[in-house]
Amino acid sequence: MKRILQILLFVVSTSAFSQEQFNIELTAPLFEKDSLFLAPPPTSRNIISLYSLTLNENNKNVKSIGNSKGALIKILPQNNISGIVPCPLPMMIMSSKEDRKGFYLSELFFIENGNLKVQVSDKNLTLVLPPDATINNDYKKLKKYLQQVDEKLKPFEKNDPADLETKEKLLKAYIRKNPGSYPAFWEIIDVFSKYGFHKSYLTDLPLFSKKIKASSCFKDFEKIMYLENSTNVGGNFPEIDFGSEGKITKEVFSNYKITMIDYWSTSCKPCIQELPELVKLYEKYKDKGVNFISVADEKTQQRIDLATKIFQENNVSWKNYFDTTKEFTKKLNAGGYPLFIVVDQNGKILSKELGGQETLETVIEQHLK
Repeated sequence: MKRILQILLFVVSTSAFSQEQFNIELTAPLFEKDSLFLAPPPTSRNIISLYSLTLNENNKNVKSIGNSKGALIKILPQNNISGIVPCPLPMMIMSSKEDRKGFYLSELFFIENGNLKVQVSDKNLTLVLPPDATINNDYKKLKKYLQQVDEKLKPFEKNDPADLETKEKLLKAYIRKNPGSYPAFWEIIDVFSKYGFHKSYLTDLPLFSKKIKASSCFKDFEKIMYLENSTNVGGNFPEIDFGSEGKITKEVFSNYKITMIDYWSTSCKPCIQELPELVKLYEKYKDKGVNFISVADEKTQQRIDLATKIFQENNVSWKNYFDTTKEFTKKLNAGGYPLFIVVDQNGKILSKELGGQETLETVIEQHLK
């Protein structure tokens, strides 16, 4: 019995230490009687699930938003936001623009274990943090270290592979010297979100400390990385079951030299705007052994009808499936649109590009040869 109690105490204690109790003392005198948002930074590739915080019920004038991904704060002279996060978490302060059509964003800061005083000093959301905020100081140190290469990179766009390689090498060196750095761990997540997957991430993750590896943030991201690796270039395209609409199987690919799969949504303006160009590409290559398939991230009948109408208006004649079961999203870690996946006749993934329509013809030509 004593042994069982010891095991139970160990489980309870490790569970308790795996959570970060936080309290943010927020002052924003220029926003009193207005609202601010505490929210994750812009993300893609399904990593939004990593940003999770549980608010205490006694938070005055504070409400959860976005399935516990952030908080809406009705600003008082003094505001306390307390709760639990699975690990130190990077967040931003946001305020609505005057026309209510967008948001102003603060710089990133980390929710740390314990009490953190945050002051919003002006309408531009400039943040003032205490000098003893350990993890936030580490973040400033890391960003200064990466500043030169970061200035060359454009988020969510095509970048010079050499610049991305330089950033990866610098980040790896930083992790080796600072294995307990949560900002370095989240920097890998941020790089993956903004610039895509690189196999080096799988060799970077083991360099972190045991404490970081024990966190649910690390374990959840590691799962995303292994899934991304298995369904990236060189991996096999998984079988996708769309229910009554049919399946994508290896047999679908076997009749063509290559198959181009387009993942899109009716809420994605670039997907719709670039559809006529995609139709031209189809007309050019349909008789050269190239198959086109589209998968729409829609599940409501209203959206399905809209997608069908958009395809009819653009004279799309290839097969379009609807990912009502979210099986495509889950199996391919599809976290953004448009996503283009090129597959050979054996079901091997040749290319996987988020927003890469401008290079799609080059990819097709390369693999037809």
